[in-house]
Amino acid sequence: MGHDWVASVNRIFRTISGSKRIDKVPFLAFAGEQMICRITGKTVRELYSSPKTYSNAIITTFEFLKADSINVPSAYAGPSEALAFAEANNKLNVIKWFDYQPLMVKQGVICQTEEDIDKLEIPDHGKNNLWKNSLLAAKMINEKTKFPQVLSLSIWSVVQELRGIEAYKDMRRNPELLLKLCEKIYESQMDIYENWLEIVGMPPNVFIAGYSFNKHMMSFKDAMKYEGQFIKRMMKKIEVPFMLHNCGTSPYIDEVFKEIDFIAINGSHPLDIEFWIDFKKRFPKVTIIGANIDVSREMLTGTPSDVEAKVKENILNLATGGRYICCPVCSLPWGVAIPNILAIPNAIEKYGHYPIKIQD
Repeated sequence: MGHDWVASVNRIFRTISGSKRIDKVPFLAFAGEQMICRITGKTVRELYSSPKTYSNAIITTFEFLKADSINVPSAYAGPSEALAFAEANNKLNVIKWFDYQPLMVKQGVICQTEEDIDKLEIPDHGKNNLWKNSLLAAKMINEKTKFPQVLSLSIWSVVQELRGIEAYKDMRRNPELLLKLCEKIYESQMDIYENWLEIVGMPPNVFIAGYSFNKHMMSFKDAMKYEGQFIKRMMKKIEVPFMLHNCGTSPYIDEVFKEIDFIAINGSHPLDIEFWIDFKKRFPKVTIIGANIDVSREMLTGTPSDVEAKVKENILNLATGGRYICCPVCSLPWGVAIPNILAIPNAIEKYGHYPIKIQD
């Protein structure tokens, strides 16, 4: 029996909207290039070579993992965005390619000097081969599975790639320069959005990688200055619900949700389940995607039984009443055991059917 993507679409988007018409807890997975290569046997360059090859490999991977979600891992403001900036500014020498993992950029080289920032050219994502193939792959996935593709954007993750450690020094020494860089990155994100509209269509939601919102990174005031204000501008322009992704270990969760109107939180910290129980009480209309299922803990070093126990803990404490999506955070690493991943949908079958049965 093939994967029922219609059921998956209903499961994911009804959960996010707060509907009670859900059969079971959805399973959302971040299967990046490493996992897709591992499952399909293709190299990264083979994946990126054509939208058809890429989309078919993505569908194969997410169906193998029994996930209710599906997305194109390169279609977000990560390494692909660094490549776009490198190409637009004739600095492709800072990009390093690998066979079975995403490309990497030498952080801080593209915008090493003030002059680099002043002269920084905004990429045309419609002319970048990787972005063009990624967006076409998203379109093909939508056409084949009918799963609406969610747009992923960010500001600070790109700042780190382009400016590196100097960005943190700029906060105190040259804040206007840093804001100039953030403004240019915002323009680039809007170019991604415009190309997404043209090729993929209007996204149902936007997934924001809000990496600045961590206590070990910067103050919350600085996070709002260098990322938060730009997210608010995106919200006004795009006019669809936004979801927050933050895989940091010391997130400003309460502060963010009092300041920005996100409809969902995707994170794995704090690890204390009691925090997430309390969060659900205080923010009942915010969907929790993940909670304390961390890919570097039970998923990576434990057994399928350990993973099942963690999934069970999350479902029984957070899924009653809906607005909970089971998700290991963040991207599934190369070394995680396949049985540990499959332990998640298996545990959902045991404990995640509605109505959730609270066990003694």
